Amino acid sequence: MKSTKQRITGILLAGGKSRRMGQEKGELLLGNQRLFEYPLNLLESVCDEILVSSCKAGNLFPGYRVVCDEIEGIGPMGGIHTCLKHSSTELNIVLSYDMPLINEGLIRHLIGHSDEMELVVPALHPGKPEPLCGVYRKSMQKVLGELIEKRAYAVHRAIPLVRSLVVPIGLEMPFYRPDLFLNINQLSDLKHLPEDFGHEA
Repeated sequence: MKSTKQRITGILLAGGKSRRMGQEKGELLLGNQRLFEYPLNLLESVCDEILVSSCKAGNLFPGYRVVCDEIEGIGPMGGIHTCLKHSSTELNIVLSYDMPLINEGLIRHLIGHSDEMELVVPALHPGKPEPLCGVYRKSMQKVLGELIEKRAYAVHRAIPLVRSLVVPIGLEMPFYRPDLFLNINQLSDLKHLPEDFGHEA
């Protein structure tokens, strides 16, 4: 967080294959910006450096350091693992580029719970953590590497293996919204966005 003494790296996961979308979903225009710009701008507001996890970004992220997975084809696990290796900071915010409704209040809330934790992730519903939106310490690279060696590629499998905290997200929180973790995977998902999304004053 730029306002604190501790530096933070933002890791934007932009390596999805967009099979269900039929096109590069990151370039979808939602209101005044492309899909990937919403989470990217959010990371810019709270992080000191940005790493973009992608092996096919091309010219989509000019001015940003793009990092290709050392081990391709294993989903988000590969991107997080590689970017943690290249990160220059202890704390890292991991955020998928197809979650446009994540807001700064949530990210700062997670950071505020990161003391002495290796991994902090939110959960809107009990038993359903969101590991593609969380605070990862650089030490998580080792744990993820061990899971990769076992071919266990689901990121949530790391949660019970480390000092982790799953933070419940409830109605009483000022940044709460029921669609906070809306994931845009196919065109039909766009109908779940607020009608004025991307056009707010």
